Amino acid sequence: MLSKKVKIGFIGTGIIGLPMAKNLSENHYDISAYSRNAKYHTNIKKNGIKVVRNLKDFFCKIDILILAVSDTKDVKGILTGRNGLVKNAIKPSIVIDMSTICPIETIKLSKLLKKNNISMIDAPVSGGEIGAINGSLSIMIGGEEKIVKKVMPILKILGDKITYIGSSGSGQVAKACNQIIVAQTLNAVSEAFVIADKFNVDKANIRSALLGGFANSKVLDTHAKRILDNNFKPGFKTKLHAKDLRIVKNLANKKNLKLPGTNLVNKNMKKCNQDGHSEKDSSSYYYIVKKQNK
Repeated sequence: MLSKKVKIGFIGTGIIGLPMAKNLSENHYDISAYSRNAKYHTNIKKNGIKVVRNLKDFFCKIDILILAVSDTKDVKGILTGRNGLVKNAIKPSIVIDMSTICPIETIKLSKLLKKNNISMIDAPVSGGEIGAINGSLSIMIGGEEKIVKKVMPILKILGDKITYIGSSGSGQVAKACNQIIVAQTLNAVSEAFVIADKFNVDKANIRSALLGGFANSKVLDTHAKRILDNNFKPGFKTKLHAKDLRIVKNLANKKNLKLPGTNLVNKNMKKCNQDGHSEKDSSSYYYIVKKQNK
């Protein structure tokens, strides 16, 4: 059983990462964070998290490193870059990567870290800002099972649907599958709303009716409500969903897979990102489908 005295370090204290760190701190874990950008330090401290300003010192002070950063290159830089984790003489023995990155690179990183006596698990999440705040994230896990069991008390504070998928990289594969389904469901909701608009039918009533049948989904519940309310405060930013779909596209290319639905939503999410919606919630995807049907 993991002791509450274990020291946990966070890199990536944004929309998802900061509430996760706060939840662990409120459950009496020793939490610190590293952020290169000093403008975020005040907000991190406001949430009861210590800030360590020097990366080398940060690595020396923690037993477990949790990452919640944007992209594959960010994870690689932190772990194996010029000032990366593996270069530090004193370092944590476990890395929990809760970012969404390429599973192929995850497998490579896991093997490299293992040579440096560091265990890495990939544990990407779904549930957005609301899930992070409420500790109700869905967490998809890949890695060595005994390490997963060791850190399970931490994960149970962060999520209420925790699934061990399998070996290293498989958590990231599960997240890729998640992003395909979310994006294609968002496309379906957007197309349904465009039809409703053409017939001047109340979209709120359409949503209400569909929530009671087989079309029901979290996307219809949450994202469709955002569209109806014209409220695109980001729970998960368009630019990040666009990035995730690029990862899926690259995987499909490497594995010689034909995924026409994924290609469509990848193309539209990219347009949404480029049309000035990158910092909005990814439900703003609706605007692209609407624009295509003027």
